[in-house]
Amino acid sequence: MFNAKFFSGAAYFLLALPLFYYSHTLALPVVMALIAMRCVYEALHVSGFAEAKLLLPAGLLLAGCLPFAACAGGFWVEALCYVYLVAALLLYLFHYNSLGLLNALYCMAMTLLLGACFAVPVLTRRLEHGLWLLIFTFVGTWSADTCAQVCGRLFGRHKFKVRVSPNKTVEGCVGSLLATAVVYAALAQLLNTLADTSFSLPLMAAAGLLVSVAGQVGDLLASAVKRLFGVKDFSRLIPGHGGMYDRFDSFALVAPMLYLLAQALPLAG
Repeated sequence: MFNAKFFSGAAYFLLALPLFYYSHTLALPVVMALIAMRCVYEALHVSGFAEAKLLLPAGLLLAGCLPFAACAGGFWVEALCYVYLVAALLLYLFHYNSLGLLNALYCMAMTLLLGACFAVPVLTRRLEHGLWLLIFTFVGTWSADTCAQVCGRLFGRHKFKVRVSPNKTVEGCVGSLLATAVVYAALAQLLNTLADTSFSLPLMAAAGLLVSVAGQVGDLLASAVKRLFGVKDFSRLIPGHGGMYDRFDSFALVAPMLYLLAQALPLAG
């Protein structure tokens, strides 16, 4: 149950602790940029497409710039994404006779998805209670992944019947939902007590449910990509877990989910 994948996840959370402390500095965009660039590289490289080789430099540039653009506000993230999309489409059109549209669109979509999503934590940090919300982002990802794995191994009896990830179980999915809701409510109560915050426990529990859903969708998307290209992992970068995108597939969708919830709901009362 507690295999190398579990301990890699625990190590990633411990390594995040100094990042939280220095998250008000350039440390946060630097780390997010490095993660984003590696994830974009893995998602495009694994395809083996000629289109990936053509679009990879622009994709890496976008992924590296977006977290720093987020320091200046969401407008610059949107602007850079649009500029990249136009530039990537022009590159494709100039090589129209030798490239495939669907392959090029895959590369563009994965680059925009991963690049933009890993810029979101920088935007989250700028919100009121941004530090705590950033911690909730990491905690939500780790708890959703870990609880799905543990509950699936302990109680998994019914396959979820998702072809892209046939080992998923209903028990693992439900366990992840409930456990993440409990973890969010417990952490909110702890912060209310120790940090004099005013997080709403029911809303944070509901946020935990949605965060778990987002995390599991992110995991399934990564599984679908790997199944499409016939690989087990995106790379061998992280022992027991595979590549950077294998480690941060859930985080990529959890971060935008919590950011949107923080703006749409009065999470902090």
